[in-house]
Amino acid sequence: MIHSDWHIHSEYSYDASLPIETIAKNAQEMGLCSIGITDHANFNDEKFLGDLRASAEHVKEKQAKYPFLVLGVELTPIEKPEFDYIAKTGTREGYIAPIQFAPFDIELAATKEELMALGVRYAIGASHWRVDVPNGRKLPEFDASIREWYRQQMWLACDERVTILGHPWYHGRGLWYEDFSVIPRSMNMDIAAALKENGKYVECNSHFFYASNATEKFRHQYAEFLRELFEMGIPVTYGSDSHDGYSDLRSGVEKYLAAAGFADGDLSEVAEEHLW
Repeated sequence: MIHSDWHIHSEYSYDASLPIETIAKNAQEMGLCSIGITDHANFNDEKFLGDLRASAEHVKEKQAKYPFLVLGVELTPIEKPEFDYIAKTGTREGYIAPIQFAPFDIELAATKEELMALGVRYAIGASHWRVDVPNGRKLPEFDASIREWYRQQMWLACDERVTILGHPWYHGRGLWYEDFSVIPRSMNMDIAAALKENGKYVECNSHFFYASNATEKFRHQYAEFLRELFEMGIPVTYGSDSHDGYSDLRSGVEKYLAAAGFADGDLSEVAEEHLW
């Protein structure tokens, strides 16, 4: 059912350790037809953009031997005041988030033109933490987090840089991983409409089917959510989101996808016309 993997982190991500050669060899042994290296660009500072340049250089170097390698990037929403501070000073050090009543505006680490200049061919846009209030990573309030993830995912679904909406409704603390129905269906339908209107892909990420804090109920509900998006005409890609070891996770994911009605041929490659 799964023949490609569009979300993999190499040693050029701050939180990963996989050499690109190891990823490519393992993918070849698995029989995958395409794989995307999507290292993090969480902020617009030299650390992240420098790592992205290194990732781009090494993917290009390996493509002669492994032509199925595609260079992508994973972009995370940044609060606009922090983005502006980094753009002005070149560093995140010393940044103090302003106090305001309205949620912060959102930005991403680089323009599409800047990414394309590095050879990046597509972008995963994914929510990881709150950026609506100061110190958002330390604020796990349930209802506020749902509203903020909805806001970010709607924004990402409409941004020209985003090719794939990455791991929708991922949460590092698994706040809603017992019962996916706590996410209002109206929010999911709004996100689906934005994805469809803007010609985006949505990601089936292995995390949801292997996370220890996800219940069986949640895993089946999540697969059914992806199936509903698929039946609405939104193409679904697969991402292992591997960081520290590149093994074959497909069977564990396909079990839940099959139960939701997915069959071989339903999951998508990123079409050539959608690559930059």
